[in-house]
Amino acid sequence: MSELGDRLRAARESQGISLSQAAAETRILQRYLVALEEGDYKYLPGDVYARGFIRNYALYLKIPVEELIQLYRYERGRTEPIVIRPAVVAPRIRGAVLPNLFGVFFVVLTIAGLGYLVLRGVEFLNVPANNSNAVATDATATIAVVAATALPEEPTAPVAPTAVPVQLTTPTTVAVTPTLEAPIVLGIKIDDGQNPGSWINVKVDNKSVFQRVLKAGESLRYTAQRTVWVRAGNAYVVTVNVNGVDQRLSTTPGDVVSFSWPPP
Repeated sequence: MSELGDRLRAARESQGISLSQAAAETRILQRYLVALEEGDYKYLPGDVYARGFIRNYALYLKIPVEELIQLYRYERGRTEPIVIRPAVVAPRIRGAVLPNLFGVFFVVLTIAGLGYLVLRGVEFLNVPANNSNAVATDATATIAVVAATALPEEPTAPVAPTAVPVQLTTPTTVAVTPTLEAPIVLGIKIDDGQNPGSWINVKVDNKSVFQRVLKAGESLRYTAQRTVWVRAGNAYVVTVNVNGVDQRLSTTPGDVVSFSWPPP
């Protein structure tokens, strides 16, 4: 058994309050009150909801709130407060575009070829005009030897520069991250059938977004980042849904009820 559940049940029974009466007056679904008193926390919608239910239930039964919250943390295995630390984001390093090695090779090869042609042209211009009768004589010989002279080379046509292939960079597709829905999703519905509806006032993140009468069968839906607040003029026909959890605002016709989330 749960010590927290025993204390809640004992406090409720000592004041002569039934589960249905507690659920109606605290605006907490009866199945969640049963889960708290039985210690079946797996049936609660989540840790934040559970602590909110415990706080509201303890205030309603006039028993110490923080003591029950600590009991809940101990029974759930959370004896230390939850510390939220900001995630460390590594600095973004811009990628450098590496040069195309194949293109660089062709550029260097073309420059070397042009340099070779220039040097050959300079050598050709420095050759003597009359070189066909050059004679080499030996200092000790009496016979003249005619040296064979190589014919000048035909001028080589200039080599056209080789086109350097350019590699096109494929555009990078940036994935668009879908926008996550807000932390609080609020739904408001008026009962079907023959009823006069209810005057509704809605505030989302402290900003008024709706003020008029909703008729039978009509509904509203809003999302919020921090808080929602609803005031119903005929709360008997109004059901509020927060993050998938339905909650009836009143069991008495004509009740004017204010509802806020997270609970104060």
